[in-house]
Amino acid sequence: MELFAIEIRTAQWQPMLMWYTAALKMDCRLRSEEDGYALLTGEQWRISLLQLQDDQPRDRSAISLAIEVENLDLVQRHVREYLPEPIDPIQKSDEGFLQWTIADPDGNRIKLFQFVR
Repeated sequence: MELFAIEIRTAQWQPMLMWYTAALKMDCRLRSEEDGYALLTGEQWRISLLQLQDDQPRDRSAISLAIEVENLDLVQRHVREYLPEPIDPIQKSDEGFLQWTIADPDGNRIKLFQFVR
């Protein structure tokens, strides 16, 4: 497993993007105004900024971890025994990866994903 990025959901997407690129001198590797998404990179770390929509309910998780795995099915079989609530199925994205979203005991979102060829 490899921590791919820390995701920050924010209602202040543009000011956050400007702050991280100016204050921390992060590079903006991917930016989509339409989707409210930016992938910022440091020397050996990444932050994803996600725009919160006004009509989206706010959950307990302001940040989440995006963790890349080699075999999502294997990871799911192991992790599911530690989850207290029913689990959502693995989702296939249009961007070419499989994703399974879970939460830690404090409610922080963890996105486990695997790129598919």
